[in-house]
Amino acid sequence: MVFALLVMFLFNCQRLDDLSNLDELGYDAEYAIPLLQGRLSMQDALETFKEASSLTIDDDGLIRFQYSGNVISQNSDTIFKVINDELSGIPIPLNRKRKVMPLELNTPDGLDFDLLVIKEGKFAFGFQHEHPDDVSFTITLPQVTRNGNPLSFQAELPGYDGTGTLPTYTTAFLPADLSGYEVRPDASTDSVYIEYELIRSDGDADTIAFGAITFLDLKFSYMEGFLGVQTHEGGRDTIEIDFFDNWVQGDIYFAEPSVTFNIVNSFGIPTRSRVNVFKVFTVRADTLPLESPFVENGIDFPYPTIDEVGQIKEEQFVFNKDNSNIDVILGAGPLAIDYDVDAVTNPDSNTLIRGFITDQSFYRVQVEVDLPLYGKSIDFLARDTFEINLSDYEQASTAEFKLLTENELPVGVELQGYFYNENGLLLDSLFEAEKVVIGAAPVDDFGVATSSKEEVLYIDFPEERFAHLRRAKQLVILAKFTTTNEGQQPVKVFAEQGVDIKLGVILGIKR
Repeated sequence: MVFALLVMFLFNCQRLDDLSNLDELGYDAEYAIPLLQGRLSMQDALETFKEASSLTIDDDGLIRFQYSGNVISQNSDTIFKVINDELSGIPIPLNRKRKVMPLELNTPDGLDFDLLVIKEGKFAFGFQHEHPDDVSFTITLPQVTRNGNPLSFQAELPGYDGTGTLPTYTTAFLPADLSGYEVRPDASTDSVYIEYELIRSDGDADTIAFGAITFLDLKFSYMEGFLGVQTHEGGRDTIEIDFFDNWVQGDIYFAEPSVTFNIVNSFGIPTRSRVNVFKVFTVRADTLPLESPFVENGIDFPYPTIDEVGQIKEEQFVFNKDNSNIDVILGAGPLAIDYDVDAVTNPDSNTLIRGFITDQSFYRVQVEVDLPLYGKSIDFLARDTFEINLSDYEQASTAEFKLLTENELPVGVELQGYFYNENGLLLDSLFEAEKVVIGAAPVDDFGVATSSKEEVLYIDFPEERFAHLRRAKQLVILAKFTTTNEGQQPVKVFAEQGVDIKLGVILGIKR
């Protein structure tokens, strides 16, 4: 990034804010032309990258590149849907000979609920009989209550005369509203029962010819108990890292990179991450996996207890160099991170932990990558391309550029440029050889620059070389970066640090 900002400043004269004091260049020539003077700070550079939303500055001024993945989210619909699909709209036959029968629930494996609150839904029932006497029919679900009263209905039918259709009663066209009913299984049997009875007009109990109940359009607002060992798929995502977009070769090492799992959870049950995939693609076409005990064993989500219904718990889990190999895989020129993270509820199968979910329960996980500009680089090479036009200087035959720099950054830069014509043919190079154009500022033991580094550079273009440049349409700049002490010491780059630059040129004019 320092390279991109430097060359942008050097070759874009319209960025000049201050052209005063150019006599400090020290030229004593009739055709000396001051080109630019100014200061490029890292704070200025951040304005250029503002739209990327990937740069931040700490309170102490340290610059960080930050990248975020999409939010992985799940809610309680998955668990509730299984029960809804099992019950809703499917008639449940009543056994004609039994007066009490359990309500069979095909719940997720291992689910054992203590309380289920119905948010919306309808209940319908119907029956037929074949007795000559008038009958009275009562149906009750004692474990389904509202305000302490069980769900119960009574209906009457006339006797059957022995011909035609059996007397039939149904509430299918006017079902009962179940909103607000609570379902609590019997404490001794852990079941929900249906109780029904048919009484003939002579007072004797008898059987039905046929009967059934139906639940319609169920929605639940609350469930409590042991809610099973369930895997919730989070989905796969890729984080693109553009830091190395202009990379050509070399090594760069971030001393303290990290990957943070930002976890927000309102499920009231133990939940643990399951990392199916977490790998880094590098500029050298390597694929490096994240290695950590927390990848193998998972990350436990914070969760509200049964006494904290409605609360949301948040936590940040950070993979760093102390608990993973993150410094190795992010120090290898990352281009992208591919990850796939699921969540497993009740991962330890501890049925003694009674949890809850509501219709508002959810969890969210977002993965963030943090690359602070605290690291080291060895011959880290980058490139950029600029459009130029030197054909306007018809009277000039030679040129000598004078570049004065004062660098506060702990990064040294070797520059080389190549001039190409409109057909991509190489015409000449900016320097005859690579040069240390801007030396790195010295640093202390903590990698913080202690003073600036001044450089003066002359770049001579005699007549024959300058003639080639008249046809130049493109300048490709290569910059090789090495931090202080030949890349052996991690350094920190701060927002207020920058480079003071003065550039002028002496043109030799044909007479």
